[in-house]
Amino acid sequence: MNETPNGPASDREWLRSLFARYERPLVSYAAKLLAGDWDRARDCVQDTFLRVCREPRSALEDHVEAWLFKCCRHRAMDCHRKESRMFIQFASEQVDRQSAPSPDPTQSLISSEERQHLQREIAALPPREQEVLVLRLQQGLSYKQIAEVMDLSVSHVGVLIHQAVTRLKQCVVDT
Repeated sequence: MNETPNGPASDREWLRSLFARYERPLVSYAAKLLAGDWDRARDCVQDTFLRVCREPRSALEDHVEAWLFKCCRHRAMDCHRKESRMFIQFASEQVDRQSAPSPDPTQSLISSEERQHLQREIAALPPREQEVLVLRLQQGLSYKQIAEVMDLSVSHVGVLIHQAVTRLKQCVVDT
């Protein structure tokens, strides 16, 4: 249970903290699932948080991150079924959380070209491999959480990640 200096956090404070922490990553994830449709992505995330409000806090606390991504994914899939417009496009911009600017402009150009090449190669991966990479590398979910989000076994998640990384390594070696 979340604690504040004065005792357990209220449900309202807990919900606020969830929203503050997960709203952006969930919108980004949903937008990728919805081919860059940010408005529909925000709607999916809003629906996800409405579901959080209906669930007992005690039922979610120990696995809330995976639950949020799974719920958001299911909502995005529902949008796809209803509108028949979804295709997964995970090769969009990567979020560089801790990248420092390069002092050498030539080095920046090279890294930019390499990044673009890598994004093209990621886009060429099968959709499930793209999705596990995004959940693992960009969103920081564990194999167990990814398995829960995608309704897969943990070992299958490992296989998908291994296959994706192997394909990407081969592309890098070939260039």
